[in-house]
Amino acid sequence: MEKLKIDFGSGYNPNSDYKICDITYLPNLDYVYNQDDNVIVGCEYCSVDEFYLRNVVHHLPDMKKTFSCLIKYLKSNGEIKIIDVRKEYFKQNLILDILWYRYVIPRYEVWFSKCYRDYFKILESLGMEKIDYYIQDEKEVSVWRKSLKN
Repeated sequence: MEKLKIDFGSGYNPNSDYKICDITYLPNLDYVYNQDDNVIVGCEYCSVDEFYLRNVVHHLPDMKKTFSCLIKYLKSNGEIKIIDVRKEYFKQNLILDILWYRYVIPRYEVWFSKCYRDYFKILESLGMEKIDYYIQDEKEVSVWRKSLKN
């Protein structure tokens, strides 16, 4: 049986090995994240093996709400892989985000935080277990597993 892996939030630049989910209604999407209802349209609860979030976390207005949603869709032992900017590089990244999403390729639906937010604490509070972590240039990579209690 093929694993369901979803690239969450990269609708304009998706990972080719994953199904695609974003907040937009692009024609290439497999799923849409409805932020108001906090659901993934077209996806079944407990059906996802892995969510992949590359450069997405700092664009989530309410991380706890969004992560709670993703966890509902994960299978037992499902994983969330996050690649996001390290705290030390956050301000530089914010400047690039403002330039990119407001002037180069205007996408006003893209939100970004003005300060670094610790998503590790949020994932831990939701019962996720960190199973891997490493630094990759200005990014940090972490992998989280859904425990059997979730």
